[in-house]
Amino acid sequence: MEDLVIENKGNQMILKLNKKGFDDDYLISLVNRLQIENLAQKSRFTSDILSIAEQINQDWWSTNGEKFLKGVKK
Repeated sequence: MEDLVIENKGNQMILKLNKKGFDDDYLISLVNRLQIENLAQKSRFTSDILSIAEQINQDWWSTNGEKFLKGVKK
């Protein structure tokens, strides 16, 4: 058996994985990533959300960065 087999069955896509071919932690991480991607697609966010997230990130670092990195050698 191959390590990965993909079957297309109507409205379903079936992934068959040979457990010997994959690390358990990797598979769990992969399934979690698929779930997150699925939720992101359902949310219907536009690319505008990325610029909002970037602005929030910049604002946070401007406000908290020095305190957060206090004691870290530069």
